[in-house]
Amino acid sequence: MSKQDDEIREKLAELEASIEEAPQPLAVTPAGTGVTAPGKKAGDELIESDLFLTIGFGLLLLGVFLVMNHIQVGTGMLGFFGFQQRGFGLTIIPLLIGLGLVFFDYKNRLGWILTAASCALIFFAALSQLVMFFPNISLLGLVIMFLPFAVGGALVARGFNMRRGTGT
Repeated sequence: MSKQDDEIREKLAELEASIEEAPQPLAVTPAGTGVTAPGKKAGDELIESDLFLTIGFGLLLLGVFLVMNHIQVGTGMLGFFGFQQRGFGLTIIPLLIGLGLVFFDYKNRLGWILTAASCALIFFAALSQLVMFFPNISLLGLVIMFLPFAVGGALVARGFNMRRGTGT
């Protein structure tokens, strides 16, 4: 071996020793405030809160459907205006007069007022004849009907709480 090879080997040994002795930089990860399962990513909380909100709103809509499906509607008394069961056919006369005035002169305010008031009265009279009642139901049926409200409301509240906790 030559003197040059010996110098190269010495330099390599010094270089290797300096590399092994150099301190390694430490990688510090920020500590989280919540306990997360292994494998969870940072955006999973938003996805999970959206899932809670979607399922919760779906259950609330199911509860509304079940309640509205159970309520029965029928015709009843129109005693609020004293019409009793006779109907509201006489309200068509001001409607016809108002429509006649509007077709004669579309700028006639009295015609528009008569037409609008007659339409509103007919609409209110038709709605006031409806009677809604809640027929007999078993306790189990009532619990099953109102259970989606409780579960859906809890899931919606949890979803909103999770969103508030993530800072978004």
